[in-house]
Amino acid sequence: MLVLGRRRHESVVLADEVTLTVEEIYDGDGRRIFGATVRLGFQSPRYVSIYRSELCTRGSGNSRTVGTMEPARPRTGKVVEISGAQVRLRIQVPRKIPVSSDGTQTVELDSKKGPDDPARTPEAVYHVTCHKEDRIKICNNITVATLEFHRFVSSGIA
Repeated sequence: MLVLGRRRHESVVLADEVTLTVEEIYDGDGRRIFGATVRLGFQSPRYVSIYRSELCTRGSGNSRTVGTMEPARPRTGKVVEISGAQVRLRIQVPRKIPVSSDGTQTVELDSKKGPDDPARTPEAVYHVTCHKEDRIKICNNITVATLEFHRFVSSGIA
């Protein structure tokens, strides 16, 4: 299982066709948790590529961008787990790919175009809210699990 930490507005690309984006991380009362990270676990066949979106530029032929990432800055503090948190994910897939959450078929985001409209986009967009240990199944062979929520708490020493 591949495990990646993602923050608000960060994405993961699966099999060059599916984009999973963290829209928001919030507590049980619906308030946004600033600085929170969700750990997502990905289980898929070996031939399915999974990568962080910031490491690729689509259409360039080069899967890694060079020199655009900032070097890590040392920080003092600790990582604290957040209990009772939720994450809202945006999943963009080709229309033919099914998406289910914890065994229940997920409903596609409302589209203004009818099902027989030729101008309808070839991609479907789903919004899924997950709690800790929820599972999303994409195309019957990719499973995404919400493992934990955490936040870095600085000790105040710079």
